[in-house]
Parts: sequence; structure tokens; C-alpha cells
Amino acid sequence: MFRSPRAVAVGRFAGGALLLCVLGVALLIDLGADTLHHQGTGVLLPLSTAAAAAGALPAVGIRLPPSVLAWGACGVALVSLVCSAGLGVVAAGGGSVLDEASDTYTLFEPAALMVLLHVTARRGSPAGTAVALPLLMTAVVLRPLVIEVDEGSSIVALILTLVASGALASGLTVRLVVAARRQREEQIRLEQRLGFARDLHDFVAHHISGIVVQAQGARAVAARKPQAVGDALELIESTGAEALTAMRKMVGALREDTVPDTRAPGTDAVRALVADCRLPGARVDLTETGPADSLPADAAHLVERVVMEALTNIRKHARDCTTARVHLDVSRRRVTARITDDGHHRPSDGTGGTGGYGLRGLREVTDAAGGTLTAGPGPEAGWHVVLELPLPLRQVPR
Repeated sequence: MFRSPRAVAVGRFAGGALLLCVLGVALLIDLGADTLHHQGTGVLLPLSTAAAAAGALPAVGIRLPPSVLAWGACGVALVSLVCSAGLGVVAAGGGSVLDEASDTYTLFEPAALMVLLHVTARRGSPAGTAVALPLLMTAVVLRPLVIEVDEGSSIVALILTLVASGALASGLTVRLVVAARRQREEQIRLEQRLGFARDLHDFVAHHISGIVVQAQGARAVAARKPQAVGDALELIESTGAEALTAMRKMVGALREDTVPDTRAPGTDAVRALVADCRLPGARVDLTETGPADSLPADAAHLVERVVMEALTNIRKHARDCTTARVHLDVSRRRVTARITDDGHHRPSDGTGGTGGYGLRGLREVTDAAGGTLTAGPGPEAGWHVVLELPLPLRQVPR
């Protein structure tokens, strides 16, 4: 579910404030019990408590770079472990022996260390986190056991282990969720880039190739029929305007966060495409079978793109072509588009098979929609492109 930046900021503030209150209450309990001023511990407990307090700062609103956070957590854990070792030495030295194992740990320090454990597992750099997490777990669990290992200290250590494991698991879970979300967003951006690349090839290249062919035709007839040049230039102008409109639509789609789907159902776009197609020395025929006007918008759009690509390839590669045919067969469960011509295609044209960016991209979209797209030489001459789509389609990338 999408959350606004303001809601995210409020959530972070509330979470930080709650943690700050919990840690504050724990510290007040320790101060009230006078644990930090035990005569046998000297400065060891205040030192480790201060280090833990500094380590908990990233959880209450202070943002640190991932590497600083992870390696700082390593330093805090090492301070706690050194203090634990010092307490063990004090307990073993006699004279100022501590009365109970409970005198060696406070309520605030393990709470702060577990908060740091969660935050480091969630946001720390990979290398530093791999070092910090074992050190923090050891620092939390070891403290109750530094004086003696008995039933009471073992129970406390077990409880701390369970709680610290929960903090570690929650931090790692959030980290994995964030990584998966970023990967999904990157995949969506990649699919969008591929979609725009297909649109660039399908629509703009179609118009540009038409302009090139029309310009070549105008130059060919200029010497013999000067009066025909004006009509050719007018056609080039209209085709260029269509290419500019298509380019503006794609730029607008790139600039907008969401692009509404304004495609209408039916095959009117395919009819207009065939009617406006200009093939030098050839005619383009369209035949329809079945309820073509009821074709869903997503299927009609894909059919339009395939027909556009096929006609563009005929214009560019079909030599001596006299006739191009587009046949649409629409039924309740399937739509079939067949585009054929009678020209001569070179095998290296890239108009079918695995070559050519246009048909390659359209084949990917067709496969995603649950259909098939084939292209190859006809039984006698020319080139055949056949699109078969089930109705309704699976989700099709735009």
C-alpha cells in the first residue's frame, strides 16, 4: 500500500519517540535502583551504559550513513564486551567481589543494545553488519554470565537471547522487504523502458520510414512530373506531423507518473493505419471477419502495433511488391491478424525470425499476453506475419 512521505515521516517520528520513552524508563529504573553506582563495578557499568546510549541514537531520529552505523555498532559491542571482561576480572579478584550476578547488568544497556541490533540489521552496510551482529548478540547474552553461571543467570541469558533474536529477525525482515521492493521497482522501471523503446520503434519508426519512402518517390518523379512534387511534399508534411505527435505522446508519458489508458475498443486504429499507408507501386487491402468492432482495447492496440510493424517492414524491405493484405479474424475467444505481401525479401532483412528489434519486442509482448507471433516467408512469395491472441488477454505491457 502506498504511503505519502508525510505519513512515513510521522510514523518514523512516532516510532523514535516510543523507543526514546522505553529507553528513558529503563534508565530511570536503573538510576532508581542505584545499579550504576555499585562499588564493585567502578566505572565499567557507567562506561558500557554510555556506549549503549550512544549506539541507540540512530533509532531515535539521528540518521547515520550505513557504514558509520555498522562500524559504530561494532565499537559499541566491543566496549560492552570489554566491560564484561573487566567485570569478570573484578569478580575473580576477591576483596571487592560482587555479591550477585545481577549486579553486573542493567536494564537500560541490554535494551539499548537490542535496539542497536535491530537498526544495524535493518540499515547497516553489508560488511560492517556481518561483523556487528555477532558482536552485539554476544554482548547482550554474555553480560549475565560473567560472574557465575547458575540457574538465575542462565534464565536471564535465555530471555535476552530470545528477545535479541526477535530484534535481529525483525531488522533482517525489514531489510529484505526493502531490498525486494527496490528490486521490484527497478524491474518495473526496466519494463517501462522496454515498453517505451517498443513504442519508439513501432510508432515513430513507422512514420519516419514513410517520410523516407515518400521523399525518395518525390525525387524520382520531380523530373518527369513536377506538378506531383507538391502533393508528395504535402504528404511528407502530414506524416512528419504524425511522427511529431507520437513523439510528444511518448515524452508526455515519460514526464507523467501515471498515464491514463485512453485507448478505445475496436479496430478503427487499424483501419486508419491501413487507409493511410502508402506503399510505392502497391496497394494495401484490409479484410475483416467477425465482430471486429467489439475487440477489447488492449487486444486492438497490440493488433495495431503488429500491423504497423509489418507494413513498415514491407515498405522498407519488400522489393517489387504489388499487393499487401491485412486480414483480421475476430471470434469470441480469439483474434488472428495475418499480414502478407507478394514482394521479394532478402534473408538478412531482419524482418522476421529472431532478427529485428520491432518483431522481437512485439513477440515478447505477445508471449506475455498469452498469444503467438510468427513471421517468415510465404509458401510461394512474399512475407507472412501472423498474430494469434486469446481473448481476454493476460496483462499486456504498454
